[in-house]
Amino acid sequence: MTAQHRGRLRALAAGGVLALAAGALSAAPSTAATPHRSPGSGPARPATVPAPDSASATGARREAKRRTVVPPRAAERDVRAAVAAKPRHDLDGDGKSDMMVMEYDNLTAAYLSSIATWTEYEIYKTDPDSSFKDLLPVGDVGGTTTPELLSLSFDGKLTLYEAGVKSTSAPKWSGSGWQIYNRVVATGDVSGDRRMDLLARDHDGGLWLYTGTGSVSKPFNSRVKVGSGWGIYDQLVGASDVDGDGLGDVYGRTLSGDLYFYKGAGSATAPLKPRVKVASGWNIYNVITGPDDLDGDGKSDLLARNRDGLQYFYKSIGGGKFAARSYYSDGWEDNKFIVGAGTTSLYGKSQTLGTESNNNLAKYNVLANGYYRTPPIYAGKEATGSRNAYATGLNSHNHAAWVQNIGSDLWIRGQKVSTTWNYPLTVGPGDLSGDGKGDLITRDSGGTLWLHPGDGQLFTRFGTRVKIGTGWNIYDVLVGAGDYSGDKRPDLIARDTDGRLFLYKGTGTAATPFAAREQIGSGWNTYDKLFAPGDMDGDSKADLVGRDRNGYVYRYASTGNPGTGTFAARVKFGDGWNLYKSLY
Repeated sequence: MTAQHRGRLRALAAGGVLALAAGALSAAPSTAATPHRSPGSGPARPATVPAPDSASATGARREAKRRTVVPPRAAERDVRAAVAAKPRHDLDGDGKSDMMVMEYDNLTAAYLSSIATWTEYEIYKTDPDSSFKDLLPVGDVGGTTTPELLSLSFDGKLTLYEAGVKSTSAPKWSGSGWQIYNRVVATGDVSGDRRMDLLARDHDGGLWLYTGTGSVSKPFNSRVKVGSGWGIYDQLVGASDVDGDGLGDVYGRTLSGDLYFYKGAGSATAPLKPRVKVASGWNIYNVITGPDDLDGDGKSDLLARNRDGLQYFYKSIGGGKFAARSYYSDGWEDNKFIVGAGTTSLYGKSQTLGTESNNNLAKYNVLANGYYRTPPIYAGKEATGSRNAYATGLNSHNHAAWVQNIGSDLWIRGQKVSTTWNYPLTVGPGDLSGDGKGDLITRDSGGTLWLHPGDGQLFTRFGTRVKIGTGWNIYDVLVGAGDYSGDKRPDLIARDTDGRLFLYKGTGTAATPFAAREQIGSGWNTYDKLFAPGDMDGDSKADLVGRDRNGYVYRYASTGNPGTGTFAARVKFGDGWNLYKSLY
């Protein structure tokens, strides 16, 4: 990847904000996280991280992270049981799985065990600026010595590539319609035929098995339902072969932090044995990852990242259980997602825009630790008198899209897409219709709320509007950027003039996009601005931020539990934010 291409990726990461040329920002308000000291990592990390649009600063940041990564302990490799599963993601052919991450600037990097270092990794794209909702280490699907990699797009396309040392091949297969699932898991072989399988969970908690065929041109057979009630888990981890018997195994974590082990059963109709509880308290981690066998004993291990970006190693000791954790490395708050992780990243936002008094726009990218990367990036100017939104996941670039309504003209990413947009309010919470493509909702001057289905194109256009309901002018705030209720569907947050907060759960149906409202709080009129940055703490649940009249900002982390427990207690994480007259 050339420096020029990296720079172009970072520029386009603004999501199409107009006039991305360099410009002046006022002194940024405080958002710095408290520095943390990691075991064995030396001095505390600085609170402020270089801005991601600086090629040299970004390179230094990534290289620093690479130096801090601690490879698996160099214990003597035990003799593997003859039936132990092969590594799923061995890019360099040394018999060990390699790690892969996607960072918040959408660059992908791989940690190659043979050279014990990070390197940038190219995934084949027809549009080099597009991104992914997830990447899955599916293993050797074709029965050769080359592993394959699956990408999941924002609109539900699953694509298979051969994975080389530095890059993937062109697509070998792709299939659409996978947006009907809120979790797709690469398990290894759970059916017992030595072919790589997939599990997928639908929004009702149903679990479906796609057995492998042994062919890269048609890698999976038709689905078979193999379970129900799987919606209780906020993370599902394909751990590969935990006990060395050659079969893939699965972990599920509940919102309360209980970790359950499902041993592979070697059956195409009942692929997993009954669950066994193996741990509790795992809700201290925002991501649990199945990296395969890290220490060479023939059993797959786990990695777990906490909300400070620290990663811990859990050595498998059989029966789905682990030895006491050991420190692995720090700096993982930079990662949008980790390949093989137990949760699918919410797509399309993870950013905030603020408008200064001179109409300059400042863009903040979130980290996976509850804070913003600072300083902010200059992102152009807001047109005087425009009505604006920062919409979630409208297109394959997988970023927020700057939406401007000037008079009756609607502009998406600087392109005029409508001349009849006469709405006082526009909001973009994500895909409300269930087709995997981001939508907009509007409220007209009479208080009627409308859904506008998006087409998923770069300069998004919208289909015939659908009436949602009337009487919506009782709310002074409508915001949303992802899932607050725990079902992985985008939701809407509304505040009335009395300060009561309501949750409208998304249904995934265009005709009736929201369920009946649920009151989730009161007293929220203490804030003059409420805004939705998406996921701020790396757990794939959408969070909410409020600014009070003194300029202090508070983060409300989503718990995934609808009702009065929708948000955890607020955390103050910045001041001076009355610099901005608007926040998106």
